Amino acid sequence: MEPAAGALERCGFRLTPFTAQTNRVNGKLVPAGTGNRCAMLRRGYVELLAATGDTALAHQLEERLMRHVGVHLAAFSSAEAAGEQRRLGAAGFPVLPLVDMRRPVATGTGEEEARFTIARITPGPMPEGRVQFLTHHTEHLVWREPFLDHPNGAQALAALWIAALDPDEPAARFALFTGRPARRDGDVSAIALERGLLRFAPPGYLQHEFGIMPGPPLPYFAAYEIAVASLDRLRRATDAAGLAIRPVADGVAVTLPPALGGTILFRAPAG
Repeated sequence: MEPAAGALERCGFRLTPFTAQTNRVNGKLVPAGTGNRCAMLRRGYVELLAATGDTALAHQLEERLMRHVGVHLAAFSSAEAAGEQRRLGAAGFPVLPLVDMRRPVATGTGEEEARFTIARITPGPMPEGRVQFLTHHTEHLVWREPFLDHPNGAQALAALWIAALDPDEPAARFALFTGRPARRDGDVSAIALERGLLRFAPPGYLQHEFGIMPGPPLPYFAAYEIAVASLDRLRRATDAAGLAIRPVADGVAVTLPPALGGTILFRAPAG
């Protein structure tokens, strides 16, 4: 966690403190075997996860990290994770029981408990990584000042890029998973969500456009887009960090250090 968090901070993010996660099982809190730190944005967030114990969830995370270092989880916000679970099952996805996840949050008056409900499917149908729906029950404990103010001006999680030889294949799976249509435009397929996009492209396109070198087994989560307040503010935050930065259309691509892996595409505000 320490070198990964340091790498993200070098990109100009302000991170939440480390917290261990727990699940409620049969009315009792049990360790999830994972802990996190987050870069909370005005819309969405980026999560750093680390294994902390001997649990099935920790083993799943460690197994994914043996595949490649980088992005391994895509969580879609939903007002009702239980409803998404029923829809996924009806669509043919092998669903797992709902997870009642908790983590402690230090507040000015002591400690409170952030609560989440997660709808998951079994590993396998979505080879890119863990793909799930998530309902936040205590948003006021998760999106808190001053963690929403980042030196790099980050505002929102805008898109997730998936690399695949045939972009139509993962686009069709994610369209079924999200319940949203996929559309093809040249080399790139896309799914528009209520807040952001999923984009699917072949490795050659990602290398040419963003400098993302092929490496991990396909398909995989190759990059994510962060909307920033201004590119000038972003550059001021990253100039002294020694990061590999490449100009791209409407922004810059940052190749993340080996402790994190993957690429962030920082985009200027629309207009």
